[in-house]
Amino acid sequence: MKQSAALRRNWLTFAVVGLLLTGLGLALVGEAVIAKMAEQAYVVLGTAGLVAFNAGLSVFGQAVIFRYRYLKAHGREESDRRSGQRRRSGQRRKRPSGSGKAGTGDGGGRSSEGRSSGFKSRFEE
Repeated sequence: MKQSAALRRNWLTFAVVGLLLTGLGLALVGEAVIAKMAEQAYVVLGTAGLVAFNAGLSVFGQAVIFRYRYLKAHGREESDRRSGQRRRSGQRRKRPSGSGKAGTGDGGGRSSEGRSSGFKSRFEE
């Protein structure tokens, strides 16, 4: 539960900071355009705007990665909690209809990550 809470906090923090930086960058670029039209110095302002905009996109991209990890960890915790409830109550999980059809090649089974191919994303830990 601690990992899930930390991932959620990081996701929300990075998302907000990323959006703020993106907005700041666009505002600075807009100000640089206005300064250029008024024939004032605009290079430093425009450069700072582009740096802030790109930094905001990068930070927001990291927030997306944290969101993915949070959802994966949260789903795993939910799954563990549900399996613990089933073990205590003695119930077996029913298979949804249509799963495990013949001829799929994987026998209807899945790996612990939920994939049958063994592929692991670079974002997974």
